[in-house]
Amino acid sequence: MKKAAFILLVVILTMGVLSACSSDSAKKGSGSGKDGDVTLTFWKALDADNEEEIWAELIRKFEQAHPNIHVQFLATPWDGWQEKYTSAFAGSNPPDVSYMSEYLIKFAHAGKLHELDSFMSDSEKNRFSKTAIDNGTVNGKLYGVPFIAETSLMFYNKDIFEKEGIAIPQTWDELRAAAKKATKGPDQWGIGGLDILNTISFMVQSGANLFNKEGTSLGFNNPEGIRGLQFMEDLVKRDKVAPPIDFYSSPEQELDAFFKGKIAMMPGSIAFVNSIKTNAPNLQYGAFPAPAGPAEDAGAARALYSGIGLLSIAKASKHPAEAYEFIKFVIDPDNADLFFEPTGFFSALPEANETLFQGDPVMEMAKKSIQTMFVYPASESFAKAIDIVTQMREAVLRNVKTPEQAIKDAAKEFDSTQK
Repeated sequence: MKKAAFILLVVILTMGVLSACSSDSAKKGSGSGKDGDVTLTFWKALDADNEEEIWAELIRKFEQAHPNIHVQFLATPWDGWQEKYTSAFAGSNPPDVSYMSEYLIKFAHAGKLHELDSFMSDSEKNRFSKTAIDNGTVNGKLYGVPFIAETSLMFYNKDIFEKEGIAIPQTWDELRAAAKKATKGPDQWGIGGLDILNTISFMVQSGANLFNKEGTSLGFNNPEGIRGLQFMEDLVKRDKVAPPIDFYSSPEQELDAFFKGKIAMMPGSIAFVNSIKTNAPNLQYGAFPAPAGPAEDAGAARALYSGIGLLSIAKASKHPAEAYEFIKFVIDPDNADLFFEPTGFFSALPEANETLFQGDPVMEMAKKSIQTMFVYPASESFAKAIDIVTQMREAVLRNVKTPEQAIKDAAKEFDSTQK
């Protein structure tokens, strides 16, 4: 009995020591098991085919400089993005660092993001444009550090333009004339890429916007919005210089048509350059700013889709200071060539772009466009607005509604979701 009692006492004491060690280890952090190690989780949807390899190299370099911080990267698809992130942030274990776009405002309003003003000084903020910082600011507080500046240009086939004697169009009227000249029967279209975002772009170029200034209602339920939607419809249905709606059921089909010289012009994100180089290395192409619409604001008149990609820290993160160290490393100009040149994007930090893409005329043009990029006002209802514009555009191109009626119905539907 005494022996059994002694063994039991030893077991209890041992368990107590192990429990204390375990508790002490948990306080110091997680990771490889070494004292003081921290493991961060980082989620981002991919915008380039080679991005996972790029992040592996960036993280390896970061961990070399910060041996006590480890980063686990998870690539999250854009398809189902909102549902996955909403579920993660509703729980107790969201990613420490996440890449945010127009949806940042939703998570900031819900109190799910860590404010970053305590980490980022005014002098650091001043390195960015006001547009970039404003995009990561909600109710006067910074919740997203600007990372990627995505801008768009009008890409064109140089061979078609030369053969048909087409000059670079500067206005809507010239764009329409150029598209007519470049259209040759059912096998060659003057312009393509008139998708959802570019439908919005035409309305912005006309003087409207996706949202009002407060982000509480649609900003194109007006004559300017109708004019922009009508212009897009005319290109497809009246002038027949753009493929019909069913052509868009497969975006890959339209891209392939441009690669094969069957589409003369196509608005696209600057990352489109990498797709051309990969899929059509012999294509003679160029790019130019969007031809100006009738909007009074010069920037809006030439607006194509632009966006600021942001890096945010979860409010629930147990390691916000280490998470910010990772963000600082990622946006550092010294690391710009590791991410931006391979992916074809630009940094939201202007100084980081100075040495990128030198000697590439298309990318040099895009670099200049970043200085005047037009970004949609933030709204929690961005996803809903895109769904409504999708339905609106389809109703117009399928002859179900006129542009005026489609916009009126879209505004009514959107307003019903805000109550």
